[in-house]
Amino acid sequence: MEEGKTTDESSLELPDDTVKEAETLHKSPAPPPGFARLLEGWELGAITVGMVLAAALLAVPRAAPSGVFPVPLLDVADANAAREQSAQLVARAEREGLPFETRAVGDGVRRLGLALSGGRESAEHVSSVIEERVQTALRSGQLDALLRLRAVQAGLFVRAVRAHHFGDPPADELRALGGDFAARALRNGWASADGCVASDDELVVLFERRWVEITHLKDEPRLRPTLGQLRRYYRFLLLHPEVAPGTTATPADRASARLRYVEALAHRDTEYPVDLARGSLLAEMGMMPQSAQALSRYLARPGGASWNLRARNYLLDAARDQGDFSGELLP
Repeated sequence: MEEGKTTDESSLELPDDTVKEAETLHKSPAPPPGFARLLEGWELGAITVGMVLAAALLAVPRAAPSGVFPVPLLDVADANAAREQSAQLVARAEREGLPFETRAVGDGVRRLGLALSGGRESAEHVSSVIEERVQTALRSGQLDALLRLRAVQAGLFVRAVRAHHFGDPPADELRALGGDFAARALRNGWASADGCVASDDELVVLFERRWVEITHLKDEPRLRPTLGQLRRYYRFLLLHPEVAPGTTATPADRASARLRYVEALAHRDTEYPVDLARGSLLAEMGMMPQSAQALSRYLARPGGASWNLRARNYLLDAARDQGDFSGELLP
């Protein structure tokens, strides 16, 4: 021990080789010599180049069979507004009641539902009774009351569907308000033992569409569906097309049914990409020249390009078997 240092002081000093080792740990590695220096960071560059090449390949049109068609977009605000309006109509009906003439129309609707689902009455006779009762209600100035009646019966219909176990015989309430809905739902794949796939909003638009038909009020301006309701109605049918009774629908049959819905929707919804839907569905039906023409019209339109690559892929597939096709249909 050196003179003038205590045992405690000498124990706090670091050995000389410890300081040298610490300096060595902080020293940067020497750069690679020569050509190897140019390859530093190559992994990041390779990843970047790969991503660019992948994006370029994805952007190149390539023939692909149709398999996806656009469905209408739903407006959440419109759905909320429709739900609120219906709730207000139901609340007023419960608070004020409904006039006799309007209640007679509701009775007729129920009688027709039972007749259409296997009841004893003639559906044709009940339909004529409903028409007479509706005219009586309208002459009495009860259009507002008919609106309230429809809202009440739509809510009861939704409740009856949710209470039904599909596969069991339908209760009288479901038969009266929905007619043969239970059988149609099973046939069309709208329902199974787990319940109905339609949302409450979709069930309402399905009921309202049927209600204006059987009451002969489909041309009454205040009872016509809004654009949002039409979109909801046709979106459901496009996803779950109806099948003719007693048949097993082929993919071409389903495409044909969907094409009818597309044409009906196109009359009201100017934002729906109708030519893209036509092109996709016509290809599923094996009508390739007509499909190519529809897809070409879609690609030639001004506007957004969100579906353009898919449309080009479908167009190449639809047109490649047409003898002299050489890409001239592509805008």
